[in-house]
Parts: sequence; structure tokens; C-alpha cells
Amino acid sequence: MILPGHQLEQLCKEARDEILLAAPFIKVSVLERLFSQISSEIIVKCITRWQPEEIVAGVSDLEVWSVVKNRPQTSLWLKPHLHAKFYRADQNCLIGSANLTAKALGWSTPSNLEILVSMSATDLYLQAFETELLKNCIEVDEGIFQQFHRTVELLNETKPSLPIYTFHIDLIEQSDRLISDEQWLPILRHPQDLYLAYCGKLEKLTTTTINSALTDLQSLPVPENLTQEAFKTYVGTLLLQKPIVQTVDSFVSTPQRFGAVRNLLRTLPCQQISEFDANRSWQTLMRWLLYFLPHRYNLSVPHHSEIFYRVKLKQ
Repeated sequence: MILPGHQLEQLCKEARDEILLAAPFIKVSVLERLFSQISSEIIVKCITRWQPEEIVAGVSDLEVWSVVKNRPQTSLWLKPHLHAKFYRADQNCLIGSANLTAKALGWSTPSNLEILVSMSATDLYLQAFETELLKNCIEVDEGIFQQFHRTVELLNETKPSLPIYTFHIDLIEQSDRLISDEQWLPILRHPQDLYLAYCGKLEKLTTTTINSALTDLQSLPVPENLTQEAFKTYVGTLLLQKPIVQTVDSFVSTPQRFGAVRNLLRTLPCQQISEFDANRSWQTLMRWLLYFLPHRYNLSVPHHSEIFYRVKLKQ
């Protein structure tokens, strides 16, 4: 029986132009081994998902970022709901069950029973899948890596200690519509109240605040038992993976006035929501970004005009 790892190594060796490696779990040693089979002229795109609790469990490595950034023509992207394992070199594909881990590829003992099947990338179904795979991916940069790294460190420090709280989802006012991930923006006006709702301390909040906070928590799959500091960093990692936040993040890589970002929101899927108000939505989102991602964003007010921007990392 041919090991999935040997199939994947052969796929990488035969590439002439570009390689796409997509898997929920990627380990450093596996990525380094595959990269050793790839010519330095080949463009490589890696897609994975980073869920901090999975990183803590050791099933995937944040450190693959170092491997990626040190290889020319290589990028790392996040797809939050990725479950598929999809590997393409030019027009040749392998799809199946094997993650980019030693156990999955048959490179450790004991190893998993996995399968990778060869297909042509010209298959219309695979072309449609790859289009969806690349849609709304988030490119990792040093800031995103550091945000996840801080979150994982805090989870490692605090995970055993706190009591479990139950969210009072039944108290949320029922809505006649659903908000897609592509449309999502926070609605809680004061982000510091989100932790009180998360802890079940609803008596400290107004009815309107309770409904807004719990509605937002439904779209933010935060694990239970987190300290306030760990909660803040974890919510920050989730915000960075929301499509509208990613669009705003790219836009404010150069400083932008309040009105410019407000007008941008009017062009995005959130404007399809019936109660959407661009001024209010940007005010709320700006508060969330400054509160949950204070290392990534900043606000200045020269001449009474708000300027919002992404902080430039020191090299």
C-alpha cells in the first residue's frame, strides 16, 4: 500500500508552476519535509484553520508561519471552517482524509488509516470547490500570528481553573432573518459588556444590552471557562477571521477618516441587512477593534476628525 505521505511528496516533486496545500491541521515537521521536495521557483499557497483550543491540544502548529515566511513565493491563509483535505500541483490533485500530520501521512508509528485519491484539477466540481476554498481566506501576517500566539499562551495558563457558565441563549429576542458570516458585524455598543454576558452576569446589564451581547456571542464560538484577558484575545482572533473585518483591516492599512470607512461598509454585504446604519455600524465595529485588538489598531483625532489605522509592526 502506498502511503499518503509518499503520494503527496511525489505530487510536490512533479510541480512546475504552483502548489496549493489545504488541510485543517498542519504540523511543522511535515511542512518542512514537503517543502524540501519543492523547487524554490514554485509558488506555494498553504490554507489551514487555526482554532486556539486545537493548537493547545497539539493537533496543529502555529509555528508553520515561520516555515512559510522563510520560503520565497509562499503564503499562509486561514479558512475558519475548513474540513477538507485538498492538495493540488498544477493540474494534478490529491483529495481525501489525510491532514498534513505525520500520523495522517503514515510517517509515524502508529499511524492513521487514511486515503488520498488522485484526480485532475480540470474536473468542474474540483474547480468549483477551489473557488469556494479561496473565497474569504485570511492571509496570515506577523500581527495575526502574534494575536493567535497570545491567545494560545493564555489558554495554556488558564484552562483548568474557572467554573462553567451557561449562556442564556433562550433570552435572545427572536429575529425573522438570519445574518450570514459574510454580512456579520457586531451590534453590542459597548464591547466590554460582552464578557459579563459570557459569564452569565446578566443582572448587571440592561435588557437591550443582554440581547445584543448574546446575539453577538451566537456568532462567536468562544470556549467556556476563559478569564477576561483570555476571552478578549480569543474574541480578537475570531474578529480577524470575519469577512467584513478583513476587508476593513485591508482598507485601514493606510490611515482612513471615519467617513471613508463608513462609505466602505455601504458597499459590503452588511448593507443588505434591513436595519443597517453605516454610521452606527462603523462606530460599533471601531470600538470592538480597539477593545479586542488593541495591538493591531489605533485611533487619532487631529483637528476633530477621527483617523483610524492599522498599526505598523516594528521589523
